[in-house]
Amino acid sequence: MDLNESVLAAVDLVSYALRTDGIDLTLDLAEGSPHLWADADQLNQVVTNIVVNAQHALRGAPAPRRISVTTRHDYAAATIRLMVADNGPGVPEDIRSRIFDPFFTTKPAGLGTGVGLSLVHNIVYGHGGTIALDDTPGGGATFVVELPVHGACAAAPVPAPQQASAAIRALRLLIVDDDPEIALTLAEMLEPDGHAIDIAENGAEALERLADQTYDLVISDLRMPELDGPGLYRELGVRFPEMVDKIFFVTGDTLGSGVRDFLDEAGVPVIEKPFEPADVRHAMARIAGAAAAFSRPAPLPLPEPEPGDADQ
Repeated sequence: MDLNESVLAAVDLVSYALRTDGIDLTLDLAEGSPHLWADADQLNQVVTNIVVNAQHALRGAPAPRRISVTTRHDYAAATIRLMVADNGPGVPEDIRSRIFDPFFTTKPAGLGTGVGLSLVHNIVYGHGGTIALDDTPGGGATFVVELPVHGACAAAPVPAPQQASAAIRALRLLIVDDDPEIALTLAEMLEPDGHAIDIAENGAEALERLADQTYDLVISDLRMPELDGPGLYRELGVRFPEMVDKIFFVTGDTLGSGVRDFLDEAGVPVIEKPFEPADVRHAMARIAGAAAAFSRPAPLPLPEPEPGDADQ
């Protein structure tokens, strides 16, 4: 694929929003660059997310507000470089090390989930590339992406996190979370893998869906209104015992009152927020019996079930 084509497609997508915010966009695209052995849709997402991130950074900044997108071919290094620069306030030194962390965001509530740059990071590294943050001369931020140039007959590129789960058959998933942004984020992470996904706002709604639909796996938050994660787990044991071994929890509160006791007693797998898409896929693989599809362990090891839990 041609990186310049992904750049033009992304710019076309966001151009109206940029004009509405009074932002000038300039393009400086290298001619005659070699094609990349890459996923065009994923690189389109990379460009779109970085440009939108720059757009949000420029809101409230004094005019003129500018974004520039540049591509270059480094023949010596056999890479193609993408640079997206803005003249906004820049990124404070104390948060630079965290900007690619999942769910980390400096945006006000409702303006972002904190997963955009994390997904960009995963896509770029999945293609064997790198992404870094530099300062823009005169003030602002510049994101620099470098991607390796592969010939069409070269060895297959490093698999992206989405490709790593290809060995897991497509599943029907139920995501249970009272935070719609988190639920939708999980769904967006997993839908490209071919899974069919439903969302429930709490444990009570999850039980209603389970009464009408068969699911291969349930991904649930712990703290929710009406019926929380522990309550859902106990009800599964009574109403749908076949699902007790097909659930894991995603939470940011493993140290809360009673939470640690429940997790230790039940032996249910849990991953902690913030997490990466690969962490979720690893947990799914363990439950689906396809852990061999992954080449690395999850950064947060999942607790092994206590003896006898499978019979409860």
